[in-house]
Amino acid sequence: MERSSADWRAEIGRRAEVYEAIGDEAEGRMTAVDYLGIAALVLSLTVGFWMWVA
Repeated sequence: MERSSADWRAEIGRRAEVYEAIGDEAEGRMTAVDYLGIAALVLSLTVGFWMWVA
């Protein structure tokens, strides 16, 4: 049990270092354009399925 706890703590530490290394880089972050694209996709799929069923 102690071995898996130590492994888990080491993994948490490794992940924390990765996130700290990333810092404030914009890569991987969603922008307003991404959210607008998702909203447009959801809207078009909703209307498309609604028209298909109706």
